[in-house]
Amino acid sequence: MDLLAAFGVFLVCVAGCMAKGLSLFWALLVGFVCFFAVGLRRGTPAGSLMKMAGSGMVTAMKVLRILLLLGLLTALWRAGGTVAFFVWIGVRLITPDTFILVAFLLSSAFSLAFGSCFGVVGTAGVILMTIACSGGANLAVTAGAIMSGIYFGERLSPASSSAALTSAVAGVDQRDFQLRMWKSTPVPFLISLVLYGGLSFLFPIQQVDAQIVAALEEGFSLTWPTVLPAAALLILPWVKVSAMASIAVSCALAAGCALLVQHLPLGEVLHCCVMGYRPTLPALAELMSGGGLISMVSVCLIVILSCAYSGMFNGTGLLTPVTGRVGALAGRIGLFGAHVAVSFGCCALFCNQTVGIVMSGQLLGEEYRRRRLPALDLAENIGNSVINLAGLVPWAIAATVPLTTMEVGAAILPLAFYLYLLPAWCWLLAAGRERGV
Repeated sequence: MDLLAAFGVFLVCVAGCMAKGLSLFWALLVGFVCFFAVGLRRGTPAGSLMKMAGSGMVTAMKVLRILLLLGLLTALWRAGGTVAFFVWIGVRLITPDTFILVAFLLSSAFSLAFGSCFGVVGTAGVILMTIACSGGANLAVTAGAIMSGIYFGERLSPASSSAALTSAVAGVDQRDFQLRMWKSTPVPFLISLVLYGGLSFLFPIQQVDAQIVAALEEGFSLTWPTVLPAAALLILPWVKVSAMASIAVSCALAAGCALLVQHLPLGEVLHCCVMGYRPTLPALAELMSGGGLISMVSVCLIVILSCAYSGMFNGTGLLTPVTGRVGALAGRIGLFGAHVAVSFGCCALFCNQTVGIVMSGQLLGEEYRRRRLPALDLAENIGNSVINLAGLVPWAIAATVPLTTMEVGAAILPLAFYLYLLPAWCWLLAAGRERGV
């Protein structure tokens, strides 16, 4: 009963944070206090509870380094002109019958580079929706294509905090995990391409506003060196350079572009690393601003608290009854089916992709150990389920932030084909393996 009461208080706080537009960190903090109190009430000393939470935070430390580097990356790519260059190229490729397809491909390319759906929707997503509004395109279809694209790199990008957290939770190497992710990607991605290609013909854009291209050309020097930060980030991991080192090299190259290509003063570059980039040209202020270490503060706090929850739940056994039921569910509908159920359940309750990843490892990890399955299988199933499915829960921040940024409602989510085609394909593959096909 005390555990249910703690969950009740937590859920009320989640609803309050969402209603007031506050960070879910505050709800997680209140929830942590409530679950801490439950542990005390059941006889666990406060010192032991803190040690348990601290052991969970060790997992978070592995991810925080990438998150902080990602904050630098998103600011420096803006300041160095890398983001502007790819948007400029993408917009110039748009024709009336290819707009929806280009929106999906451009969002996917940015996602593969940034590894952050929020970072992509705040740059390419805003620009594409602006073009759609001014050009008379179907806004729902455009938003669905963008929503699909911004999640493409969440599993695959070396800069993805979701991929880093999944690897840390499962205890596997991030590069090995992401190689697994690539194997399940081609079929759902190609089906999405066909669907968005067809929708491009059915819902053509009437015109493309040339003012965005003109503003980008005025505000940035769009030359080939601005591609180098992206090239480094995408190529280095394939030659066995770690994700951390790849992001660091990309940041260094982007800083060089900001100083030498865009001719920004050193002080301005350092300021944007901390506080985010703000272009001087008013026409680009809304489209290109953002990034910096400050943009990662809330995310870092959420990751720390999420991992502290995991350590405390694991040490106290508070979730043991739930773990047993999840194991029984896996016996009935298969491991991947259980991951889908846990993904929707965690994201619906906690409204957070990060908590969903951590809790998926917490609730299903024991079942993998009982079956003597490798940790890489656990990481693969987390990556193929909760990372994308979080974007389909309308009240989870994985969905609400992109939807709010694009100024559309949850009704467009069925048009985000890739978000559910990927888990459906992976579930089909998993069912075939379990049947021995």
